[in-house]
Amino acid sequence: MKRQDREGHLSDISTAESIPGTETPIQIPNRSLLVLLAIILSCLIGWWVSTVRNSGSLSLPYLRVDIAIVCFVCMLPLAILISDWLFRVFSQHSPPLFKLVQLIFYIGAAGILVMALSSSHPSGTLSNYDAWESIILRPVLAFWLMLTLCLVEGKISRRGKYSDPTFKQGALIWGLAVITAVLVPSIYIQSRVDEIVTTIDESLGSGRLGDARRLTREVCLLAPWQKIGDLPAGDLARDLDRSCYEIERNLGFMQLEPVGSEEAAYQQARLLTILGKGEAAIRLLATWSDQQTVSPLTCQLLGNIYQQQEQWAESEEWYRKSLNAWKRLPHSEQQQAGIVSAWKGIAFAERKRGNYEEAESAYLSTLSLAPTADQHYLLAQFYEDTQQTTKAREHALQAMALNADRYGNSGKKLITSLQQQHFGCLNVWRSSNR
Repeated sequence: MKRQDREGHLSDISTAESIPGTETPIQIPNRSLLVLLAIILSCLIGWWVSTVRNSGSLSLPYLRVDIAIVCFVCMLPLAILISDWLFRVFSQHSPPLFKLVQLIFYIGAAGILVMALSSSHPSGTLSNYDAWESIILRPVLAFWLMLTLCLVEGKISRRGKYSDPTFKQGALIWGLAVITAVLVPSIYIQSRVDEIVTTIDESLGSGRLGDARRLTREVCLLAPWQKIGDLPAGDLARDLDRSCYEIERNLGFMQLEPVGSEEAAYQQARLLTILGKGEAAIRLLATWSDQQTVSPLTCQLLGNIYQQQEQWAESEEWYRKSLNAWKRLPHSEQQQAGIVSAWKGIAFAERKRGNYEEAESAYLSTLSLAPTADQHYLLAQFYEDTQQTTKAREHALQAMALNADRYGNSGKKLITSLQQQHFGCLNVWRSSNR
């Protein structure tokens, strides 16, 4: 729809809407370009974070790609509202001051980008000061860069030229924007911290101190108040630093001499695996892994490394080689423990590959050789995953009976989970209420 102005020119008002009770049309700006640019900027920040992580350092203050993207995208609504206010009111009432504000944001954004791309990134244990500084910097940097982007886009599109300076956004809109900018990223970061803590517990349980140290450093920066087990994250990080330092020192002494035997290679590869350097361990064992007389310990270590890398087919292959090598040895406690460990590795790999019948058979073989609480609880977890409720409950109860101190609480949680997931299964309810 077009209308003629006083000078006889036609003006397009097809994209304008009128406020009830007023005569001045308010232009509704097209946000497509701004949203697209914001997404591109968020992805670029995420890419930068990934490059720093790949180099083995901590990409402060965001640490993870998804956290960076969430922080920047959630800051966009607040940045749009503030930039709209600046263009509507500030640019018309105080043009020189508005230009100064723009210049400050442009210079600050350029400085942020230069510092991010040129500064060195820490890889050691960080202090509480660094942690709280990162918590403050995450929203501040996102706000500064997003508002700068909005100012640049508004300048290009001349957003404030036809806007009504008397138009105001309601308090509800501002409140939702602030909540989106601050609260949503905080909730998301805490959920990621909870996942990282679970992974740390698994890494500590399997002896992967290097992985646990790296993840604990991230927890120290994302949530310095977090506890891991019974220890504050900072205390655990320092303990892991000391332990890994001792391992690195012992490894350094070993590497002073050439590797002349499979036993020496295995010992060095084992330390590398503890430090989370699986690829280096695989390269070190490559000379002996192709031999027919390869040690069952070497095979088992390779199976463990590929398991950590989630290469399930290779992990199963090396665990089966380990099983066959252990079976060729004379009967002993070490041999029986090795066979049990090999069966556990095979079961886990088959489970991850979706071969549930083979995984169940391997778990049962493990249980027949070592009917311990650990094996019963592994079977309970397996049966829970495969929706075999009755069997899961039975093995959870046996694990609790054999080792109540370790599996008392976790067994109850597993049975409670079965009750919640399978509400109609009366056997679970009846047995748990006895």
